[in-house]
Parts: sequence; structure tokens; C-alpha cells
Amino acid sequence: MNRKERRNMSKKLGIMQFQQKLPRDKRFNLMYENIVEGKKMQKEYAEEIRKQIDTQIEDKTSEIITHFAEDIAKRKKIPIIDAMKEAEQEYYKMGKK
Repeated sequence: MNRKERRNMSKKLGIMQFQQKLPRDKRFNLMYENIVEGKKMQKEYAEEIRKQIDTQIEDKTSEIITHFAEDIAKRKKIPIIDAMKEAEQEYYKMGKK
């Protein structure tokens, strides 16, 4: 919901009239609480985005290592578990992470 839609919704619900009828101290206190709540929601959203990005990076890294391991296992004809260890070493040796 964008700013225009929120404003129209608050007009329909009568929130603006209610806020205008409040005494100054209560009105400003309400504004302050809204600002604090907005900042809190923004921090939570930023944290959620950071976690999603970290998860995507981890998934991509594990996918790359798995692909390396499959290639190593085919080339050297060794079990995939041993190849995973070698692939991890090779991946981190290349300067990733």
C-alpha cells in the first residue's frame, strides 16, 4: 500500500479526524509512537532481507561445492564424500569467502 492509498484509507476510517480532535500532547505522543514503531519495523525488515541474502549466498556456495565434488568424484573415481572435502578446500583456496 502506497502513501496515497494509506491516506485515503485513513480518511475513510476517520483516523485523521480522531487525531485532530486529540489534545496536543496526546497527538504528539501518538506521532512519536508511530515513528518509533516505524523505525522498529524498518529494522526488522532490514534484518529479514539480510537473512534472505545470507541464505541465498549459502545455497549458491553449497551448489558450487557440490558441482565441484561431482566433477572431482568422476575424474578421480572416488566416493562423493571424499570429493566434497576436496571440493571445499579447492573452493576456499580459490579465494571465495
